[in-house]
Amino acid sequence: MNAHSPPKKPTQRPPIGSVKQAIAVLRYLGSIERGQGVTAIARALGIGPSSCLNVLRTLVSEDLVAFDPTAKTYRLGLGMLNLAGVALGRDAVARAAAAPMEAIAAEHDAAVGLWRLTAGERLTLTALAESAAATRIHMAVGQRQPAAAGATGRAVLAARRLDDAGVAAAFAGLRWQNAPTLKQYRAEVREAARRGFARDIGQINHGISTVAAAICDVDGSPRFALSASAFTGRHDDAALDRIGADLHALAGRIGRAVYGGAA
Repeated sequence: MNAHSPPKKPTQRPPIGSVKQAIAVLRYLGSIERGQGVTAIARALGIGPSSCLNVLRTLVSEDLVAFDPTAKTYRLGLGMLNLAGVALGRDAVARAAAAPMEAIAAEHDAAVGLWRLTAGERLTLTALAESAAATRIHMAVGQRQPAAAGATGRAVLAARRLDDAGVAAAFAGLRWQNAPTLKQYRAEVREAARRGFARDIGQINHGISTVAAAICDVDGSPRFALSASAFTGRHDDAALDRIGADLHALAGRIGRAVYGGAA
């Protein structure tokens, strides 16, 4: 490249037309009070009737738009409410957890994480509160791990109340630095269900002890998990149990506040 040549701008791919049309349809249906037919929708948005019909049929199949076969009209579907609830729930959980996570991190000298269950049975770290200790555990927001791994995984499986076969299926294929046996893992999941929090002592990460509790929705399904990690040996069993109890109590408060039911 010539030293005096201006830098090339990154190539931008054109937007996908059908996606733009689908978004336009959803926004339009959200702005009107009554359902409308395909011709009226197409005319209002400047979309060809055939293209508009294909978009509408796709959105209906995904429950984002509802079709009235008698009136031949379309309106927003309940799937939009579910999507909105998920998005609002994520923000609400993060806001509700922020200050208490900081308090637990400071009180117990631990790294406290908020993990979100995502597609593909993964847990993604969405927020982190660190202690003020000079030597402390650091985790990167955005890092992921299998939903059944570590203390968070045991807490998630405990909340799901899986039978022995379900726990065994979740356990299969997990990677550990110091792997428990299936029998031990199954017993720890059952113990987590009884106590409301789970423990991992140097098994997923050597030299690190973690306790965790699941945040559940109104149906009792786990949506998030709270974890607290410290160097093994910094806390005895009684102290780890106190941290676990604090996480369990916080998870319950967040679940009730955000989802409106017992967590």
